Amino acid sequence: MTAVVNAIKKVATGPHLSKNLSIDEAKQAMLEILSGEADPVQAAVFFIGLRMKTETNDENLGLLQALQQETDQHTASVSEILTFADPFNGYNRHCPILAFLPAVLAASGLPTVSQGVKEMGPKFGITHSQVLALAGMDTYQSVEKATQRIDNADIAWAYVDQSQSTPGLYALESLRTKIIKRPSLAALEKLILPIKAQHKNHLSVGFVHKAYPSVLAWLANQSGFDTALVMRGIEGGILPTLRETSNNYRVHGEHVDELLIDPTAFGIEQTTRGVLPQQSDKVTAEETVDVGLKALSGEAGIAFDSLVLSAAINIWHVGLQPSQYQAADHVKQIINSGRAKAFFEAGVQ
Repeated sequence: MTAVVNAIKKVATGPHLSKNLSIDEAKQAMLEILSGEADPVQAAVFFIGLRMKTETNDENLGLLQALQQETDQHTASVSEILTFADPFNGYNRHCPILAFLPAVLAASGLPTVSQGVKEMGPKFGITHSQVLALAGMDTYQSVEKATQRIDNADIAWAYVDQSQSTPGLYALESLRTKIIKRPSLAALEKLILPIKAQHKNHLSVGFVHKAYPSVLAWLANQSGFDTALVMRGIEGGILPTLRETSNNYRVHGEHVDELLIDPTAFGIEQTTRGVLPQQSDKVTAEETVDVGLKALSGEAGIAFDSLVLSAAINIWHVGLQPSQYQAADHVKQIINSGRAKAFFEAGVQ
């Protein structure tokens, strides 16, 4: 029997008889699926069975180890890197303004990699890939080329598409849409590390459901990240709401600390959680590019506040600024000086 069949026999036998997989059993089943050797129906049953049973930490780690093993991973020459992924299935209520965040962080001294896909079900929202492509970037650059951009001091940020970094996982996109309910892959793919730093790797990852912070924190610690921010962000992303205090978490090794973020403490007074579409009743990449470029030019508003708040929390978290508020002042200076926009324009060329 195959690894997937053996796994199904354990995880899909009902609420009382189902058994948990070991790290290696989960890993081998996932590797078989990524190779394309597994029957698609059996692969779907495997993911659904895990979800219905509820995945254990060991099962999630085994799946993640398989994903990372099949990822085209490169090591940059920079000392540290922040890796983040907003929801792979995009946004349908707010403009994904954090497509511009990597350039702001890079200009602030923190090389940054964002990752995603052009579109993903079941949501099929507007993604970073769509925004960056419209702004002029080749969003299908290789991981090797993305690493070269990280090493370029005048860019220091990159977008990595899953089709280039982990093609076996990307090939499951259609299957995942047919499954309808999101499998554990929706969370695990955010923790893939396509470009490693010389010394420290930082993760910024969002969550929606209350059970996930402890899971994500444990996985980040187990999978090569030195620190992590686990954010209760808008639509499952890493941008905290601008309208009220949000409950987030900082991870340093095995230590997990609660992090409350109050936008008003940064001088932010907004009545919406994030950037809502104004040009139509739908979120579009076109409007996101428009408001994003205006924010990078220093135009005050929700998009500007979003970039300042998110960038400030991240550069403070990794230790580049002594306080959140000094970090916010630093980010404002970086944007208003034109440095962040210059980094963005260099990165999309």
